[in-house]
Amino acid sequence: MQKILSGSDVKLLDSLFIAQEGISSWALMERAATAFVDWFILHYKESNHVTVVCGTGNNGGDGLAIARLLFQRGFLPEVFIVGQEPNGTTDFKLNLERLPDGIAFKWLKDQAEMVIGGDVVIDAVFGVGINRPVAGVYASVICRLNESGKPIVSVDLPSGLPSDELIIGEAIRATHTVTFQFPKRSLLLPEHAEYSGVVAVVSIGMDAFDFSCFESELYYLQGCDIPSLHKVFHRFSHKGSFGRFLLIGGSMGKMGAVALGGKAALRTGSGLVTVCVPSCGILPLQSLLPEVMVEACNSDLEVSLPLPAFDRYSAIAIGPGMGIGLGAAQVLEAVLGGFSGAIVLDADAINLLALHPRLKTYLRGKVITPHLVEFERLVGTCEHHLERMSRAREFAVQYGCVVVLKGANSVISLPDGRQVVNSSGTHYMATAGSGDVLTGMIGSLLGQGYCADHAALCGVFHHGLAGELASESKRRGMIASDLVEAIPSTFLRLGIA
Repeated sequence: MQKILSGSDVKLLDSLFIAQEGISSWALMERAATAFVDWFILHYKESNHVTVVCGTGNNGGDGLAIARLLFQRGFLPEVFIVGQEPNGTTDFKLNLERLPDGIAFKWLKDQAEMVIGGDVVIDAVFGVGINRPVAGVYASVICRLNESGKPIVSVDLPSGLPSDELIIGEAIRATHTVTFQFPKRSLLLPEHAEYSGVVAVVSIGMDAFDFSCFESELYYLQGCDIPSLHKVFHRFSHKGSFGRFLLIGGSMGKMGAVALGGKAALRTGSGLVTVCVPSCGILPLQSLLPEVMVEACNSDLEVSLPLPAFDRYSAIAIGPGMGIGLGAAQVLEAVLGGFSGAIVLDADAINLLALHPRLKTYLRGKVITPHLVEFERLVGTCEHHLERMSRAREFAVQYGCVVVLKGANSVISLPDGRQVVNSSGTHYMATAGSGDVLTGMIGSLLGQGYCADHAALCGVFHHGLAGELASESKRRGMIASDLVEAIPSTFLRLGIA
């Protein structure tokens, strides 16, 4: 998996990579500009007239190189430069010298001198090096660009946005941010959504570079990471080989959560799926899911004791639609204390952990999948997402469990202190039942014999990819059952047998 480095480490990374490859810093800049232009042409091929706004640092050098490459491919770029010419970096000055005669450029002393004629703006004023709020002409130029109404594509980071911390002051509100090799930490924060826009990560050839000399414990999960995490089955594998999975949950009016989780488990490859629900759920579940077996507890309204014998199952998921009454708490404790196999806890099971803190002592080796509100019920209110991520790491290490903090970029915190940020998914997944689908997927993989780490990583990535695939035709109309039906396509997309 690709490490996510701090902004302060990026300069060192560039130096080490340049030395290893035996290339110049200008050549690395050319790689970055080429990767950006390839992405830009794919997404903005109809935007012939482009306004490129540059600073005088290396991000500005990227912008000048991008303008040159776009010009060579038939675009009509105009360039504005903010700053003083003598202050430019070496590579900025070199790219300025190489700017073709056919590209008009202007030095800006005031934002009033900037007339934005392009169909789209490329923002290359500041990169990862900024460590203070923008001021003066830079702030006025950024405000002018934000007020222009034009689509803005930022190079590496929206200008004014710090690489690792929360924003203070003004920054570009980008439509897209094209960042190099790995997303900068601040692009992953929900507080920065209005600035980062849609984030694209493009490679600049560092994929095989050894990042072990950097101390970051933050990683980026991509499709290329997933196949090696999957188990391999053969033609003599039978339904028992693919796991016997038990899903416990449901209550009057909330059987849909269990139905979604059960079907997701089947679509993820479980050989045998059993759901344990109150007796009122037998008929709807047998009708909705003829492939699952149903175990009913004594209660008509909610899950309660006694439970089916645990020794028949290789993994258990508990929580969706279960409720948080006394009976549900007794069921959760019985599962945590009486089942030695793999367990994933979601929804009301997590709410019960918050209500009964002593149950946290059972969490070693388990997977929990809270959304942001459920997580704060566990650990207390967090001021921002950076604090939330920090507490998730502490929780995973303290209790020896895997914490899947669900969100636009779900963060998987592992017991060894590593945190993995997921790259797949779409905002169209913000729909009721999406989390129940994820529970079924992770539980299915646990039942198939995956370790907790791999089950969480594969489950989260496939879940997000299913959302992407389903949303291609459904968009805002996508519902959780569309996710379930797209799960098999994720295996095909990733080339997994």
